[in-house]
Amino acid sequence: MTNHEIAACQFEPTVGDSDDNLATVRRLAADLDDVALAVFPELCVTGYDVETAVDAATPVPGPVTDELTEIAAATGTTLVVGLPERDGDAVYNDLVAVSGDGVEAAYRKQYAWGDEAGAFATGDGPVTAETAVGTVGFLLCYDLNFPEAALAYADVDVLAVSAAWRESYRADWSLLLRARALDGPCYTVGANHAGDQRGRVHRGGSLVAAPTGDVLAECADGATTVAAPVDTNVLAAARERNPVRQTRRER
Repeated sequence: MTNHEIAACQFEPTVGDSDDNLATVRRLAADLDDVALAVFPELCVTGYDVETAVDAATPVPGPVTDELTEIAAATGTTLVVGLPERDGDAVYNDLVAVSGDGVEAAYRKQYAWGDEAGAFATGDGPVTAETAVGTVGFLLCYDLNFPEAALAYADVDVLAVSAAWRESYRADWSLLLRARALDGPCYTVGANHAGDQRGRVHRGGSLVAAPTGDVLAECADGATTVAAPVDTNVLAAARERNPVRQTRRER
């Protein structure tokens, strides 16, 4: 694993139109060159509307992840995509990692925000996947505010974060992504909504941060992508400079 690229893919989904949103995922993924891992926004398959997401929830694996598998196989890129998962009577806010071989991981959001608490069950811990860019961990939106959620990923090389982060919390988004990169140390890649969705104005600003906490690439407004390489030499140097993995104590 050296110099494989990771990408943040940003767009504003259409609420309730999964076909259109999956077509956007397909289009953005097709434009990626030499990208091993691409992260898309929270609930981007259905749009960020809690009632709509619950009604459209799907099994994992299922028809939606089957389509994502086709896209991943065609592009050679592992896709990290936000969608609602139905498991029996429970619905989860999920982040799924899908390669050309199928579902590699399914992470369930641990911390519900606002109306999510009455609609979604919550996950109970970290989930990782082995990919071409190394070990990847996952967080969803509000999870990013809890350092302990990120610190549970003790050995990841990349932390993939998917969000519907609002403009009113604009400054927090990049600050927290950079902080989670620094206290890893690891790369972070955060994909956010960008635009106005049923009165919610989203932050955009999807980015890739280095394990030093520096921003390597950041999206402008609208549907767009940014990418940066994951370099093992950079990871090793950052962990030598900031050896928190070795010195952190259990409490």
